[in-house]
Amino acid sequence: MGEQELPYESLLDEATAWVVRLRSDRVSPADKRRFSQWLNLSRHHEQAFDEVAETWETLGAAAYLSLDTGTVAQKSPASFFEFRWFTNLGGLPAGIAMATVAALVVLAYSLSTIAPETTTYTNTFATATGQQRAVTLPDGSVVQLNTKSTIEVIYTDQQRKLALLSGEAYFEVAPNKQRPFIVSVHQGTVEAVGTAFNIYVKDKETVVSVTEGVVNVREKRDASSPTPRSTRVAVAQQVSLDKRGIGQVAGSNLEKAVAWRQNTLIFDDMLLPDAIAELNRYLQEPVVAEDASLAKLRVSGTFSLEAPEATLQALVTSFNLTTERSVPRGPLYLRFE
Repeated sequence: MGEQELPYESLLDEATAWVVRLRSDRVSPADKRRFSQWLNLSRHHEQAFDEVAETWETLGAAAYLSLDTGTVAQKSPASFFEFRWFTNLGGLPAGIAMATVAALVVLAYSLSTIAPETTTYTNTFATATGQQRAVTLPDGSVVQLNTKSTIEVIYTDQQRKLALLSGEAYFEVAPNKQRPFIVSVHQGTVEAVGTAFNIYVKDKETVVSVTEGVVNVREKRDASSPTPRSTRVAVAQQVSLDKRGIGQVAGSNLEKAVAWRQNTLIFDDMLLPDAIAELNRYLQEPVVAEDASLAKLRVSGTFSLEAPEATLQALVTSFNLTTERSVPRGPLYLRFE
């Protein structure tokens, strides 16, 4: 990722710390979650970890580490020949080979007590139905949350990490090349420096729209995507992420994408059920638009979110519809009169 990436030597140091920590008896579920987040930050993180892990396997130190005591596990001299690692030391004399392993033991014991990163700030922010909220973070970056949204923030001395768990948010990022700004979503990550962009987490996909600068969007690494792809998205462009990975980068109607920041919704020849689904995000009592007779109706226009119930009534009136309940206190259905 060019200048946004940590120096590779630093990544190797972090990877070494993770190798040691993950092989420790004291590794916790929280450690494993943090490692997964770290590994998914970039392909360079993966490369550094793979390189360190391969080196340790070659030297065989991992098989002999006892991190609780910092000593080499006791084996009889003959038993050393039963392990692949001993034959991979390139013909070194046994004394030098054991000295190499002992040195790694000391390094491992030291690194096992050091966290790869130091957390400097954590917080969680959320909005209720119909609510919007702007949050200024410690570095000066601003996050504006749309309705029914939740975001977690974890700042470390090396990175600014956020997770948009639900809803929608607009990010105005304060430049800092030494501390990448990375937002995680269900299907991947979005990284930016000195950039403004919008992320909308939908039921089946996440849409990223860039209003300023450039972001790097990357798939999540998992069993179905062992070699995740990434793509750069520039201003006035957008891309979607779903269970299949990254979609094609396309032009974005920025006015429409971030209209919610001006308390408006813009529908451009949108199917009525889809428009109602968008409006439901702001309604205290959502309506159901599943009637087959509504499926082909389309709507265009700019609608106010100051009073979403009034916007719903305007749509009902313009299409000669009505709202009714099948049972008392049941769902509110949208139908033709």
